[in-house]
Amino acid sequence: MSKRNEYAIQLKPLIIKSDFGELEDFLILNSNLPGPRANLELAYAFADCLRDTQYIDDILWKTLNGWAKITAEDTSRDSLKEFIPFCAVQALGGIFSCVDSKKKEKVSELLQAAANDSRWRVREAVAIGLQWIEEEDFRAAESIFNKWIDDGSLLERRAIIAALAHPPVLNNKDNVLFCLKITEGILADLTNLNREVRKTEGFRVLKKGLEYAISVFVAKAPNEGFELMKKWAQKNDHDIKKIIKSNLGKSRLAKKFDKQVHEVLVVLTGNFA
Repeated sequence: MSKRNEYAIQLKPLIIKSDFGELEDFLILNSNLPGPRANLELAYAFADCLRDTQYIDDILWKTLNGWAKITAEDTSRDSLKEFIPFCAVQALGGIFSCVDSKKKEKVSELLQAAANDSRWRVREAVAIGLQWIEEEDFRAAESIFNKWIDDGSLLERRAIIAALAHPPVLNNKDNVLFCLKITEGILADLTNLNREVRKTEGFRVLKKGLEYAISVFVAKAPNEGFELMKKWAQKNDHDIKKIIKSNLGKSRLAKKFDKQVHEVLVVLTGNFA
């Protein structure tokens, strides 16, 4: 039996009897924090259990909302309690298909707020939560992304990119084309950012996400993907060129599409200032 299943067996009775104080203690005690890697198996098991209930009552809903809103100011750096919003945020994505339209809207709002959190673990929980939604209903995830994207912060856009670079949902060509469309819009907006904005944490993490995610999309739709890369390789923007170059170096492209990679590199090196 996997650790994830073992945790689920321990979590279910606490959830069923709504013993959220004991549940919180259990999550914190087994969080693996402080440390470099939180207990992802436990967090996933928590979401599994909530999804399996298929019914989110008012007490559980309010508890999840409260946990998701635990701020950085409420926890010290590398605090064990940081695991609670991490679990709650990703689990909100897990229960998305189980709640009504009003609660779905609230889930989207909570994930959007958490995407701007100063804590990287909470931001990762957003990407995981969005991936839960994608796996259940990609069109619902599309709706969320389309709502965020136009006025979204750099961190929100990073959450979208990280969530979309999820292989289980990229076997559908329409899904991949949506990813490329989102990518193109983000790259276009990046070219308009001034030097000061490019020094921010938001820009740094978005750029880092783009430096690998594009290759994930391109590997699934090489014809459209390499055309996109070739187009952006021609742009006179140092950061955009670095993003394209980084993706070309990923083995998922370099090993399988050497001819196309070479073609883009020719364009890139001919224009790289």
